[in-house]
Amino acid sequence: MVALDTNIYIYFLEKNPEFFVSAERSIKHALESGPICVPTITLMEIMSGTSNKKLLNFFAGSQFVVHDLTSPIAALAGQLRYKHRSLKSADAIHLATALANNASQFITNDQLLEKLKLDLEIIPLSRFSE
Repeated sequence: MVALDTNIYIYFLEKNPEFFVSAERSIKHALESGPICVPTITLMEIMSGTSNKKLLNFFAGSQFVVHDLTSPIAALAGQLRYKHRSLKSADAIHLATALANNASQFITNDQLLEKLKLDLEIIPLSRFSE
């Protein structure tokens, strides 16, 4: 299972001219491992930038597994923030959800996250560029 940072979905859904191709390739890569791990915070982050509720239909298919924020995931996110003081709450929730659900990789375009040492391979979006 692979998890993707919200920025990847936004680039893809908005057809971002700079990052669309890389985002599309990263999503295809993630799907090769099975369903993609999606924390519910991803849905909140996407909806905070648009009024188009139809975008949530993107996550309705069986290729995505949406995971709620549970107490164990919240505790793990807190531990991640304690260990990595610069980590933002939303990013900690993303990573904790991925770790709690045994994701093997997390793809992001956030260079700060790429530097973290976790039991999860952090892959930069640039790996999927042309």
